[in-house]
Amino acid sequence: YNRVFFDDAGALVDASITTYLLESSRVVTHAEGERTYHCFYEMLQGLSAEQLEEFGLERGRAYRLLTSSCGDAVDGFEKRDAANLERLCDALATVGLDSAEVSGILRVLAGLIHLGDAEDIEATPKEEAEDVESAAVPVCEESVGKAARLLGADPDELRATLTKRKVAVPGRQSFHEVPRSTTSFRHTLQSFIKTIYKRLFDRMVERINACFRDGRPGAAGDGAGRHIGVLDIYGFEN
Repeated sequence: YNRVFFDDAGALVDASITTYLLESSRVVTHAEGERTYHCFYEMLQGLSAEQLEEFGLERGRAYRLLTSSCGDAVDGFEKRDAANLERLCDALATVGLDSAEVSGILRVLAGLIHLGDAEDIEATPKEEAEDVESAAVPVCEESVGKAARLLGADPDELRATLTKRKVAVPGRQSFHEVPRSTTSFRHTLQSFIKTIYKRLFDRMVERINACFRDGRPGAAGDGAGRHIGVLDIYGFEN
């Protein structure tokens, strides 16, 4: 929900954003011919070779998070994506984010890209094992390690969170860990990625709003000041 504010003379002086129902499912899955959020592609095309190396990324690689459910990538936007990353970074600087904060945002996004490749698909059995208690989901140690480094997590703890679940022991105040099934692992991984992305998105919206708040007419009162509101809800395009 976007609001634009006006002063008593009718001049545009401010704007604010309120987040409703972020389409976080698009971060982890999208249909053939579609893309996830543009910032991921813009990073791969717009970052320098040094930045890509720092984040452990490869410009031409088809990362699982950025391809459709069929495994296909949408080509033809490379030049536009590279230009849009520069515009995005300039816009973030305009609203008050310094280079360290922008780099931190890109670092988290890069971590999510690696996290999307956490499952070792080639080593994963085609069918669920009958003995779930002993069947651990194989993970790509390289991807988990890179994701942990970029997200500031311990690799062993991140791996354990994704591949194991805690079960309460009846009659005792203790828990024991059992391996997750492949389905449970994938649900946990996707939920983890969506949650981090949503929190990053909400934090950015909060920072953008904060840079305008001091100059907003009637900022001390909730909803005060002359404004026009525009509600944008996805899902009604067709």
